[in-house]
Amino acid sequence: MTRLTRLTWPQLFALSAPAFVTAGFLVPLAVFIPSFLTEHVGLSLAAVGTVLLIGRLWDVFNDPIMGALTDATSTPIGRRRPWILAGVPLAMLGTWQIYFAETGMSFAAVTTWMVLLFAGWTMVIVAHGAWGAEISSDYHERSRVFGAKTIAVAISLPVFVLGPAILERTSGADVAQQMALMGTIVLVGLPVAVGLLFWLTPEPSSKPMRLTWGSIAESYLIIFRQRTFALISIAYLFVGASEAINTSTYLFLVRDALALPNWTASFLVVQALTCLISLPIWLTVSHRTDKRVALMGVFSLMALLAPIPLFLPQGKVGAFALYACAKGLTWGAEYTLLRSIVADLIDEDAGKSGAQRAGIFYASFSLTFGIAQALGSAGILWLLAAYGFSPSAPAEDRAAYGDLLRWIATSAPLIAGLVCIILIGKFKVKRRPAA
Repeated sequence: MTRLTRLTWPQLFALSAPAFVTAGFLVPLAVFIPSFLTEHVGLSLAAVGTVLLIGRLWDVFNDPIMGALTDATSTPIGRRRPWILAGVPLAMLGTWQIYFAETGMSFAAVTTWMVLLFAGWTMVIVAHGAWGAEISSDYHERSRVFGAKTIAVAISLPVFVLGPAILERTSGADVAQQMALMGTIVLVGLPVAVGLLFWLTPEPSSKPMRLTWGSIAESYLIIFRQRTFALISIAYLFVGASEAINTSTYLFLVRDALALPNWTASFLVVQALTCLISLPIWLTVSHRTDKRVALMGVFSLMALLAPIPLFLPQGKVGAFALYACAKGLTWGAEYTLLRSIVADLIDEDAGKSGAQRAGIFYASFSLTFGIAQALGSAGILWLLAAYGFSPSAPAEDRAAYGDLLRWIATSAPLIAGLVCIILIGKFKVKRRPAA
């Protein structure tokens, strides 16, 4: 099949479906896992940071290799499909073991299952990401594709956390019950989403790349060889680190710094619903101007909103709900536009080299994000542990760390927003006509 200029709505829906489940794995896992592994499983906060670091670094190591492998694959069912098929059972097994982990599971067991979980999801995410990055030859259609995937993520978040939100508001369910509910949705949703993808969305056909040590090394080195791609990747690094820091400490911020226990999942729903409204606006700005202008707006607003946690009063549901709405104005837009620009760079590279290297590009981009997530989540949990914070300590002891948690929530997006404004200002996005 040749590359499409425009996808039909069923094709776009099916292409976005796996992103719905991916978010169900990534976002709630990042938000709830520190509390779950400390309060339910029994690991220390520093140990949880180490588990996340090992899992993420394994992901970082695998991403470029997986990108090169998918680019070099040639089968009757396509280049990307075999790897998604191989990754699904691994991801489901890892999800079962982590989301439903029992009290007392050892550090070694948790780490092993976390590595397996990330390995399975790497196969799915890299292959699916490359599929989406190369499916269209049109500049604006690529924004539409990645916008649809981000909307799927935004829809996923309230769907996945609505159940936990209801549980925390009605029965005061603990984090283990919330994780189990989200894990069930992943286990049911992943095979359904992949089935829709295979059934409705065609995979572009192209000549497979030759798999060599050089092609694998290129997956790691390409970021150093293309200035524009390097700038976008560094921006993605800062965005990813900020997101990792904020999601890893989000539950503690809401529960301990703002004295709003049993509201964490509810506010995630509010943020995601706001994203559903704001993302089409950012895509419209991108379409009428260009992606650089839209990104400058996103990062400027991110930096402007960053100091708000310093001034939020304790115990005020309405104040934090408004803040969650404000965060939703930029949440997801930066990912959508940055990934869309990478798709443009893939298209430009294909025009120059005559080779479709979407897997290598997307994997290298994911490598950057993985490094940011590994260092961001592990680093901030180690920092909190070094200061003596313990999620299982009495409430009054945890509340003493309120100021530290507020400064963390402010510093990460402020630094990321300001740095990304500088980076995005250093290049211009070139529109290319449809091939």
